[in-house]
Order: sequence, then structure tokens, then C-alpha cells
Amino acid sequence: MVTALRREREREELREKILAAARTLMVEGGMEGVTMREVARRVEYSPAALYQHFADKETLIAELCRHDFAELAGLFMSLSPEGGPMAVLARAGIAYLDFARDFPEHYRFMFLIPKDVPPEGEEEANDPARNAYVFLHSVVEQAMAAGLVKDGFESSHDVAQLMWAIVHGTASLSVCRPGAESWVEFRPWEVRARTAVRAGCHAVARTPELAEAALLAAFGEVENG
Repeated sequence: MVTALRREREREELREKILAAARTLMVEGGMEGVTMREVARRVEYSPAALYQHFADKETLIAELCRHDFAELAGLFMSLSPEGGPMAVLARAGIAYLDFARDFPEHYRFMFLIPKDVPPEGEEEANDPARNAYVFLHSVVEQAMAAGLVKDGFESSHDVAQLMWAIVHGTASLSVCRPGAESWVEFRPWEVRARTAVRAGCHAVARTPELAEAALLAAFGEVENG
């Protein structure tokens, strides 16, 4: 029994190493940079060992996508619902930005590397626990149903994608910008993250008061703009 548990643990550890190596290769050289042979070299195993876990490169990339997007979705699912849907949107924005800051390689792979890996069937496509966009869109729908969103938006997807675009732009600047030698004097991360989320709330909330109430519920303070 102990031996079986150890083997399963070792198998999972190797699987995580394979996914990490493939993610790094994707960031370094895109889809073309990922080969089963190079992944095997990075994890110091034979290519044959990899094929015991993943049938081919396409299966490996698809699993990596699902793995990383499920992690982000799980992070969203853990957010407190206190304060209502607008406050949840604010918390989700900060969670997204902190994810990009804490896991820049994951973020580059997920959002900045071209690839075509659709959800695995309708269940995954519609499950907020595995699809972060489904979570975001469902919270926006709740906000619209509660009358918290400005008139004029044609679709709940317009609102969700606007909120996503605001935090995505901020995150992308952070993970892609040059290092300390940059000629741009970037504001501290906390300031940029809060500013982006505040801008998003004010962009979609029906009134400034509703936006500030959401920020207060999410962060415990109202920031002057």
C-alpha cells in the first residue's frame, strides 16, 4: 500500500515537471519550441517515459492549458461573495492581476502565446470551476440582473470582456515590460493593480456610488480617484 502511494506520488511529481518544462518551452519559443524530445531532456527522462503520461505533443499542450486555466478558475471560485457581484468583480480583478504577478510564466503561456486548444466538451466549456471566463461572465450577469451595470451595454459579454481587457492590459505590461533599465517609470504594482480594478468598476457600474461601494466591500477602503 505504501509502495503504491509512493509510486502514485512520484508519477504526479513527474507529470508536474513535464507540464512545467512544456510551459517554459512554449514561453521561450512558442508551439514550435515544444518537442517531446526537448521536454524529456529538460526533465532528465527518456522520451519513452513521457509517452507513458502524454500520447503526443498536442495532448501535452492541451493538458497544460486545462491545468493552468483550471488553477485560475479555482482561484476565482474561492473568492468571497460578500458585498454582491460588483465587489466580486473587483476581487476577481485583483486575483487575476496577482496571478500574473506571482506566476508570470503561467500567464505568458495562457494569454500571450498563440495556440488553439478549445474546451474539452460542453461540460468544461460551461463549468466556472474550470473555465475562468464562465465565472467572470456569470458574475457580470448577476450584476446586470441586480441593476448594478450602466445602461447601454448591448451584451453581458461586452461588460465581461471590457473588465477582462482592463486587467489583461495591466497584467501584460507587467509581465512583458523590460527590467529595471526600463525608461518607463512604472508605478508600484499595488497602485497599478488597484487603479486598473477601480477603473473597471467605474467603467461598468451604473453610478460612481455603486462603484465605490463595491471597492469598499472588496478592499475595505475607498480610494480617491
